[in-house]
Amino acid sequence: MSHEEYWFWLCNIKHLYRDNINRLLGYFGAPEEIYRAKEEQLTASGTVDSKTAREIVTSRNAFRSAYKLDKLKNDGIRFIHYGGPDYPEAFAVLPDCPYSLYVKGNMPDPEYPSVGIVGSRQCSGYGKEMTLKYAQTLAANGVQIISGMAAGVDSFAARGAIEAGGRTFAVLGSGLDVIYPAQNIELYYQIILNGGGVISEYPMGTAPAGWQFPHRNRLISALSDKLIIIEAGKNSGTLSTASHALNQGKDVFALPGRVTDPLSEGCNKMIADGAGVLLSPEYFLDDLYGADRRTWSEVKPSGRSMPCENGLQSIVLKALSYEPATVDSIASAVKMHVTQVAEILTEMELSGLCIQVSKDCYALE
Repeated sequence: MSHEEYWFWLCNIKHLYRDNINRLLGYFGAPEEIYRAKEEQLTASGTVDSKTAREIVTSRNAFRSAYKLDKLKNDGIRFIHYGGPDYPEAFAVLPDCPYSLYVKGNMPDPEYPSVGIVGSRQCSGYGKEMTLKYAQTLAANGVQIISGMAAGVDSFAARGAIEAGGRTFAVLGSGLDVIYPAQNIELYYQIILNGGGVISEYPMGTAPAGWQFPHRNRLISALSDKLIIIEAGKNSGTLSTASHALNQGKDVFALPGRVTDPLSEGCNKMIADGAGVLLSPEYFLDDLYGADRRTWSEVKPSGRSMPCENGLQSIVLKALSYEPATVDSIASAVKMHVTQVAEILTEMELSGLCIQVSKDCYALE
């Protein structure tokens, strides 16, 4: 077998985790030597118990009929191992760096800035609006967007980057062939088709588990030059990403919110503790680039820049946000008659420009 295949074998032994591999490599030196070791040698090394030693030996025969490396490549998935030529430097410096990576699509280009955008899975309309605004603006200015493809903020961050024609990358807490949440299957392939990539340290077939998501968060922050937090509750798992970022020497920025809003409690606490305050994408870009760049007003998100014959839809569209608003309040904002605004909103809803949240209450889709 090749050196790559020995690594693939070692990283795909069931119930053999990073700490086990770390001890084995520390004793035997290389995957090839672990492969050649006898069961009694493995046990005598003190790196694994007798049951695990037996599983390692048994895995050598089972490996021939398992999910082989060539099948992985045929499925368009790259296997990257620690110390290999493609292994990212951003991970190599981590004290708990992954020994294996599975990548569909591309890895982030280290020559371009990367910003992580993460937050609550149950984000508010305001959280969605701000996530899309930051992701679209940053992506339109050449920034790579990193997230975890979770529901809520992570998904909107990826979608915003794609809408702006940028590249986005998702680090999963499951195997690459286990898309979670399942409703993100279309987003999964959009990320790849738009030049981004989906990354996991877990072998194929690994189901999502609660402990894996906080664990993978260290990789999201490692790939990010700076980290943005959009809405996080007091005990949100998102806060672990911020903790990893700070430990890695990265700047963390949080979106301020109302002190009475549970979804803003984590962000407000981070700001009180010294995190950067998100004032606008333009301010953030000044901090990131300090150079000329396009502003939010120049970004044209897909699906919201279609021409309107009489321009009235454009006027009403500017008065809408992701927070629901009544027809009366919209009419007042645009200084038009309520009946006329109601007709325009109906046309816009049919065109997919907005949604009716409840009776006579509309918001951006």
